[in-house]
Amino acid sequence: MLAQTDTPIADFLPMFAYVNVPVAFLVPTPNGYRKSIMDATSPVRQLLFDSRTHDYCSQKQGPANKVQLPAHFVCANTTIDTTVSLYRPITKHGDPRIWFQNLKKYCSPHNLLALIILNHDIYVFNLSSTELSTSLRSHGFAYSILQEAANVENSIANELRMRIQEIHNQGFLSSITRGDPGVGDTLENALGINRNNLRTPDYKGIELKTIRLNRNGSARQQTRSTLFTKVPDNGMTYHQILDAFGKMQIPRGKTIARWQLYDTLKINRLNSYGLGLGLNSDKSTLQIIARNNQSIRCISSWLINALSKELNTKHKETFWVYASSEMRDGVEYFRYDKIQHTKRPNATLLVPLIEAGKITVDLAAHRKPNGGYRDHGMLFKIWQDDIPTLLGTPEIYDLSIQ
Repeated sequence: MLAQTDTPIADFLPMFAYVNVPVAFLVPTPNGYRKSIMDATSPVRQLLFDSRTHDYCSQKQGPANKVQLPAHFVCANTTIDTTVSLYRPITKHGDPRIWFQNLKKYCSPHNLLALIILNHDIYVFNLSSTELSTSLRSHGFAYSILQEAANVENSIANELRMRIQEIHNQGFLSSITRGDPGVGDTLENALGINRNNLRTPDYKGIELKTIRLNRNGSARQQTRSTLFTKVPDNGMTYHQILDAFGKMQIPRGKTIARWQLYDTLKINRLNSYGLGLGLNSDKSTLQIIARNNQSIRCISSWLINALSKELNTKHKETFWVYASSEMRDGVEYFRYDKIQHTKRPNATLLVPLIEAGKITVDLAAHRKPNGGYRDHGMLFKIWQDDIPTLLGTPEIYDLSIQ
């Protein structure tokens, strides 16, 4: 569709990147323009989903389930109020559709339309309009809409940064949890966040990740951070994998053996449980592979598209918070000293990073002596040094400098 536009999209990408506002593009085809219908492309659907404006996946088909929302056409010196219809027809597999009331008065076929979200309203920019493009380039009225959207986009991040700054100013806080979870649990407790197992981001749409620092202020070497957890889409369940491939072992620090599976899955390499990772021929599926006598077979798998969606949902915006730690009378204390702020991961790099061994999967499951089952999720982890590759160059906040 974008290939049919009458205006080069590359002319405007730097502007949207500079203001750091999420954007999606549409180009009305002559047929769609005539019928008052446009396909809601994947970028449009993702924009609506990420902004919590609309979720086509949960929308049922048919006219009765059509959703109408406020929208605005942006002109060189004003905006024109309109409404947008979001729906899935009963025909054609319910492919998502979108249409703006009075769009024919605002644009022509093949015009390049940019969509942004501001306070859950959709704003439409006709980039093929000479007057509008001039207003954008000269930082006029149209550009002020982008700036307003950028300010709203950044307001929660600024709020969270200031709250963590206040926590840093309190000095070292005693851990509320023993062991590795303490560094994250203590920060969330200070922020008033209740611990939960939800897969959604922690703070008003921002994911929080905590990392211990060495005494010299650097991140601990050979440290991996969890990107997200996800059970396979197909094949054996977590329970079945544990039952089939686990071992009777005595956990570290314990005296009673249990049936467990605690290890890392790596690409094209089998671990001590005979398990590893593989990719299918077209790299659309990530597989859990297992040794079967003298051969290797796939026992479970994830769709790469599903993993990409998980990454984009979990890490649309993330604060990686680095903490200094020290022990006092057997209790660990933390001071939160630095933040790396990342936004909008490049999900197309998931497969290359998995192939390079930079992203791995940890299995952490066991059966209790009484037969009860427990797992900590299938943990997709990335090495600290590779976070900027996947999530972009971060903004760095040194909390010791105010």
